[in-house]
Amino acid sequence: MKATTCATLAVRLMLGASLASMMLGSAAHAADEPVQASDDQGQLEQIVVTAQKVEQNLQDVPLAISAISADKVEKLGIRDAKDLSGLAPNVTIVQGTTNANAAVISIRGIPTPATETFGLDTANGLYVDGVFIARSGGSALDVIDVARVEVLRGPQGTLFGRNTTGGGIAFISRAPSKEFKLSAEAGYGNYNAFNAKITLDPGEIAGISTSFTYSHRQRNGVVDNLNEPSDARDPGARKGDSFRIAAKADIGGTGSIQYIFDWSKIDASPINFQLTNVASGAVRPPEVVGGVPVVVTQQAPVAPFLNTVNFLDPRCAALAAPTRDWRRTVCNDINSRSTDKAWGHNVQVQNDFGAFHLKSTTGYRFWNNDSVTDLDGIGAFTAPRFTQASLFNGMPASLLQFIPSIPAAFRPFIAASPVPTVQQNLFDTNNKRRHKQFSQEVEIGNESDSLDWVLGGFYFWEKGSEYNPQNSGFVLDTNSIFLGNFGPLGPSFVAANPARYRLVQTLSVLDYTATAESTAVYGQATFYPGGKDSGLRLTAGGRYTWDTKSMVRRQNGAAPLATPEQGRASYSKFTWNLMLGYDVSDQVNLYARIATGYRSGGFNAQDPAVAGVLPSFKPENVTSYEVGLKSELFDRKVRFNLAGYYNEYKDLAIAVPITNLAPGTFATKVTNAGKVTYTGVEAELTAVLTDNFTFEANAGYVDIKYKEFLAGLPVAAGQPLVNIAAYATPGYTSPFTANVAMNAQFPLGDNGMRLTGRVSYAYEDGKYSFSNVLSSPFNEVLKGDNRNIVDAQVAIDRIPLAGSEAAVRFWVKNLTDEHNLVRAIDFGQLGYGGGYYADPRTYGVTVGVKF
Repeated sequence: MKATTCATLAVRLMLGASLASMMLGSAAHAADEPVQASDDQGQLEQIVVTAQKVEQNLQDVPLAISAISADKVEKLGIRDAKDLSGLAPNVTIVQGTTNANAAVISIRGIPTPATETFGLDTANGLYVDGVFIARSGGSALDVIDVARVEVLRGPQGTLFGRNTTGGGIAFISRAPSKEFKLSAEAGYGNYNAFNAKITLDPGEIAGISTSFTYSHRQRNGVVDNLNEPSDARDPGARKGDSFRIAAKADIGGTGSIQYIFDWSKIDASPINFQLTNVASGAVRPPEVVGGVPVVVTQQAPVAPFLNTVNFLDPRCAALAAPTRDWRRTVCNDINSRSTDKAWGHNVQVQNDFGAFHLKSTTGYRFWNNDSVTDLDGIGAFTAPRFTQASLFNGMPASLLQFIPSIPAAFRPFIAASPVPTVQQNLFDTNNKRRHKQFSQEVEIGNESDSLDWVLGGFYFWEKGSEYNPQNSGFVLDTNSIFLGNFGPLGPSFVAANPARYRLVQTLSVLDYTATAESTAVYGQATFYPGGKDSGLRLTAGGRYTWDTKSMVRRQNGAAPLATPEQGRASYSKFTWNLMLGYDVSDQVNLYARIATGYRSGGFNAQDPAVAGVLPSFKPENVTSYEVGLKSELFDRKVRFNLAGYYNEYKDLAIAVPITNLAPGTFATKVTNAGKVTYTGVEAELTAVLTDNFTFEANAGYVDIKYKEFLAGLPVAAGQPLVNIAAYATPGYTSPFTANVAMNAQFPLGDNGMRLTGRVSYAYEDGKYSFSNVLSSPFNEVLKGDNRNIVDAQVAIDRIPLAGSEAAVRFWVKNLTDEHNLVRAIDFGQLGYGGGYYADPRTYGVTVGVKF
């Protein structure tokens, strides 16, 4: 990680310390009903979570957890995991690119993959009612009736399994009510945004309680595509419909069975790609690392090329000039669109047999994604096209006579022939993804005054396919051909060259199918030596996992493969954790934790095959050491939690650039080449200041150091990869994060009606999108902006209305209208880069009623 200046670092640490000592973290309650930050006595609510597979007070769990209540989810308009960014320390989430639903989740500096390819697994688990969601694109959650959200930080390799090396996020929905309930809300905002949601619980009928929810959400785009007349199809636009059915029945007085079906469809124009940097084409000499010359990526001369092209829409010419400043207009000759359909079944059966209780969770989910994306933002143009056959077109016959391969009779014809042209853009792609998964988990356990224990078994299977055509244009400086191949005639050809910069049109398709199967057994026990009131807790747990991965690739280039390439790999791993908790007093407890985790190995869909066999990469492994303090002070008016951790990460899977490919192509090979350490601190504090005000905040800092980063390709052939740790940068990670908020409430009479308000401020350090500047030349200049986001809302709720209650809420997000670059793409050899910007200021009003 690049070093931060001492002064800047000191300011950040002081800010983090002040936040930790003044403000509050997120609070929640495990009950189905929404709760407030404080109860009627002005105390903080007790928080119950199930992070250890049993119900426990948040303050008793010896690991770092943030919990968000249903009430807070509703107030903040949380629709899916992307909306959680900043609500917990060291947790940041950036949006997807070609897919409006996808996101890159980073917890404690460990991010999920930035691509939806099916060969790479996530490093942070996402769970919905106990079902693991394997792909973030299939996690549309608009329709969930949330009871709470739990954000678990640190490896969760025992109870939640593989692919939780950073942590996990669990959404828990509200169970159907046995009583009649009806709630509805509708809202309107700028960009013609409209949303509506209705939930009906008819009550218990014939022993079965049910719940029905329907949600609709839409808005226009947030930037104007000059080539698209409809605002509803501009970048940032979306239209989604979702519904959910839940049914629950009691069994024998001690058990229950619950079935949930959800379905959603979202049509969107993903956020806009903006051109920010173009290359001159100047030669980049090798970088000497440890005395070894290392290959660096050579960039195509896009900057001079764009000065020579003719744009189909003259208005787009100005947008071909790259800029870091956010633009309100864009030229997409291809209207970027993404359609996501996700649906699934969830069956939960549980019963208390006295000596133990049993729970079974079965999940079967589907996700389909179809997208088409413009990845340059400058529109289509007409430009000289490069082909081998037309290299000498337009050259004088006096020069052509020196080319022995050109017969004399053809020289006048070639001299009179123009250089062919092509109508093209720099890059566009479309994708068709299909995914399905099945999971089954069974757990048994029990709690007593001296021992809590749980044993479980887990099975998971998934299959995904991707068909991804790509159309890119590589700018070729043909002068380099003449100077490099024609000796003393080279300068003469250069002087007579009718079109120095020509475009190589590259059409390719990536077509593959991937499958994965995982089986695990696990167990964990917490022992209370003197009973639960003694203040001492000892926890030990372990999990053994078996994974099998396979991939069949039918095409990875211009033409389908005559014989599909295949790969198959198996992995197994034992992960464990040890935890110690001790109550210093009734208000303060300390804990220590050692935990391990691993992310399964797999296949990179674009890795070159060896004799028809696709190479696989190994799993990643992490060992985490954590100590923490949890406290509730001043008659439960202040809750302060503090955690410090040190993680050792081995076999980090990284993308190593492949430089021996044909000009105009760029690919990477995934290999286990990294050793990294993560050192961090987190603080959350909640305070009831008065009957009218509460204050909340969190802060987190992580220092990432690369010990080994074997990604440097030596200039000399046959030499081992070079350690370029000094050049490594952590992707999609903010070293420092902070979030503060003031909440207010004032009664408006004796009937319960009240005025509420909230103002929050969130800060995130800018994020790198790539691992090093040697393979990604624009890595430094494309680093994301530091984010300073202010949100606010004011509401009147609990309004009496004919036996029901109503609420009206006015809200604004990004109050100061920040235009932050949050994610980037460096196209390497193609010679240009750009990025994606967060939403501008949005605001609106929401009206709701509950019966």
